[in-house]
Amino acid sequence: MTKDADKYEKEALEDIKKRHFMNEIRPPNYWNFVEEGPDDKKVKHVLRANAKPSESYDDGRVQSILTAIEEIGMSLQRYEESKWATLRNRTLDIFKHEDAEHKKALEEAN
Repeated sequence: MTKDADKYEKEALEDIKKRHFMNEIRPPNYWNFVEEGPDDKKVKHVLRANAKPSESYDDGRVQSILTAIEEIGMSLQRYEESKWATLRNRTLDIFKHEDAEHKKALEEAN
């Protein structure tokens, strides 16, 4: 038996309980949840690429939000081209940075 095995098992069971609780109160394929407490105790965020929020909330609230976001984007594209370009470029910078960090972690792991 490894050192602190009981402590590890207790923490693992608490994490399972948290996940089960969240799955019961949120619709399937939920995007994210906010968890309070110390960082080392929080369940690691997982991006769920297959999440379909419009299907999870069938009351129309997600679709109305997505429609508003699309309208804002179209307005920026048409009437605020420089702001749209800045937003687009900053978004791409985020993904480029994440990709570089991911590649770096893979190289360090090998």
